[in-house]
Amino acid sequence: MNSMKKSSRAQFLEIVNAHISLRDQAKKYDPAMVKVAMDIKEGRLQLADAAYYSIKFAGNRANIDMFETQDAKEIGITNVTQSKLQKDRLFLCNRIILLAAEIEGDLPDSDSQLKKTIKQTNFDSIKKVAGLQNGVFSLVANKKTIIDERPMQEFVTDNNLMTNLGTYYLESPRFIRDDEEFEFNIELGDDAPNKTLVKVVLAGTVTIPA
Repeated sequence: MNSMKKSSRAQFLEIVNAHISLRDQAKKYDPAMVKVAMDIKEGRLQLADAAYYSIKFAGNRANIDMFETQDAKEIGITNVTQSKLQKDRLFLCNRIILLAAEIEGDLPDSDSQLKKTIKQTNFDSIKKVAGLQNGVFSLVANKKTIIDERPMQEFVTDNNLMTNLGTYYLESPRFIRDDEEFEFNIELGDDAPNKTLVKVVLAGTVTIPA
């Protein structure tokens, strides 16, 4: 449980500083991590809280890709373009928030109307949408699987007062680099109800220029 209480900033510094220590012991280390540690130490980079989010219409679909290469940044829809981080960002993802909702009333009949509806929707526990909690999710970044087909049940935190709604903490927080696309995929046993919206947030700590 302790790793959950550690901030993503503390986890970030622990990982990069471990590589300086490995280098100093003449052991195998990642030069990129040493560079990041030195840039932070010397004030070229600073650490900031970060959250990368995306909302998708998931009606009548069993497979939902939450970040796609055709995505463009638009407030209230996503802050990720082409499923990549901005250049020169190194992001440590230590928790994922997943929420859902069903559109009230008729389905919007155009893309612009759908976007307007999404921007006005209040998201809630995935438990409120039939079938979502019985699916699985996976996270892939830098061509490596970070989370492999874990049950969506992890995001049902409705009765846990110690955790924010829909929040799953990664047991081993992992870095997402800026040069590769990342994917967050949901697979359901059956199509989602026809008015389903899903929102994912990858949260943690990122490097930004100082």
